[in-house]
Amino acid sequence: MSLIISIPFYSSIVAYLAAAALALRFVRAGDPALLIRSKHAAALGNTLLLVVFVYRWVHYGRLPLTGLGDPLNLFLVMCAGIILIVQRDEHMRPVMTYYMPALAILAVVSGVFSPPYLAESPKELNGFLLSIHVVLVFFAFALFFVASLTSMAYVSKAQSLKRRTAGGLSARLPSLEQIDKTLFRLIGVGYPAFAVTLVLGFSWAFMQREEATGFWFASPRIILALVMVVFYASSFHIRRMGLLRGPKLAYLVFFVSTALFVSYLGIELMQMGGYNFGGSSS
Repeated sequence: MSLIISIPFYSSIVAYLAAAALALRFVRAGDPALLIRSKHAAALGNTLLLVVFVYRWVHYGRLPLTGLGDPLNLFLVMCAGIILIVQRDEHMRPVMTYYMPALAILAVVSGVFSPPYLAESPKELNGFLLSIHVVLVFFAFALFFVASLTSMAYVSKAQSLKRRTAGGLSARLPSLEQIDKTLFRLIGVGYPAFAVTLVLGFSWAFMQREEATGFWFASPRIILALVMVVFYASSFHIRRMGLLRGPKLAYLVFFVSTALFVSYLGIELMQMGGYNFGGSSS
């Protein structure tokens, strides 16, 4: 991996770790200025990682979305971007104590697994439609990931109120209504975006049907994608009708999201996708 990539890449990891450290200091100190510094550190990390992504795009003349390194970094950038948008509401800033450590973990994972892939040329995707499909997949996943972290904050606040314990981080978290509203919005944006990715994916597969073999539409990756969009769409509309909200919705989103992400990661690691979106590496 060249210096022009390695310097901003590893610097971004340091910035994300600093953002997490500052957010965790807020848990004990309670100084709002720490959250502002945490935000700035996360924004710096995002900028540096985006530089790596854009440089590889310009240098190789193709959108770097294949392999493991580039998609993982893009996912991290999108998660951080969504978090930075959410925390623009000053009432939601204390939830950064849940967001930033998770970003730091993702950054460390990227630092461990991405370098070998960032030293290689990305493969060329098979067309513009598939490129949009892949980008939207990671955008929807990022929204769902942030939603699951938001649900953790909701559960923590709800348990604190139930036990009538005052002080600490729970006392600094926003109201349950504010957290619930944010969770609802994240799912409300995420599931339509994910539904669009399925439409684009199936459209691309239909146009490339001569290259498809067997029952590609029954691959574990596609089945899991259908399960995800049905779950999040159902959660959104049931919540909208007032039938499921509060702790029940938060617990459901957290546990089901965790199970779905672990399942998807397992599918990817075991190469059980059943189709290939990459083209030639030349």
